[in-house]
Amino acid sequence: MKPFILLFAFLALTAGAAQEPKRITRTISPDDAVILREIGAVIMPKEGSLVIEVVLGNTGQQEADIKAQDEVLMANGKRVKSLKDLREQYDDAPVGKEFKIGLKRGENLQIARFIRKSEEELNQGGGGGGGRTMTFRMERKEGEEMLPALGLGVLTKEGRAVVGNVLPTAGNNFTAFTPKEGDVIVSLNGTAVASSEAFVKGYDGLKEGDAVTIVFRRGGKESSASFKKPKPMGRMMMITK
Repeated sequence: MKPFILLFAFLALTAGAAQEPKRITRTISPDDAVILREIGAVIMPKEGSLVIEVVLGNTGQQEADIKAQDEVLMANGKRVKSLKDLREQYDDAPVGKEFKIGLKRGENLQIARFIRKSEEELNQGGGGGGGRTMTFRMERKEGEEMLPALGLGVLTKEGRAVVGNVLPTAGNNFTAFTPKEGDVIVSLNGTAVASSEAFVKGYDGLKEGDAVTIVFRRGGKESSASFKKPKPMGRMMMITK
């Protein structure tokens, strides 16, 4: 695998701020992560394991059932314990053939599959970006409140609080149920919410580590997600040129 630079660009969205939003970038070297560009998975070491840290939202990628914080156990049938192990398996895999990664999500084990592409194919656009830089884009909709640690953008639409954006960090919290753009947020910890402002006020009133239960409605069916409130990240959204 040739060296790469992964560029994260964050646009700070501080409520009521009159100054120009602050742009923050983060560069990850080949020693820090392995990127499977075919499916947009950024894999990094964490507490002695390999985990999918971010799932990039590029168009043109192959589909695979992966989520942020999935633990990577195997690659093409072989146990991988380090980035070096994973990188060797990926580099040795034949182009045009299926590449499999074994994942652990909670207590469940599963396999994600994709077709190994050549460097030339990956650099042709789409498919995870080209050259040595990978980027992704999240656009903030008008009136949208961004909650990066939660992994959602929330806006008010027709008198209801709805999901505007689902950020890569959503996988850190939502496991049994994954929100989608357009889902209606019915309630937060048992309290009905009718606007993005009401949802954010209620969410911000919780302390880090507090229990969070959010009920969503999609197509007439309600589903809930429960987790502990993550450490705040500030009002930011991920955006790149």
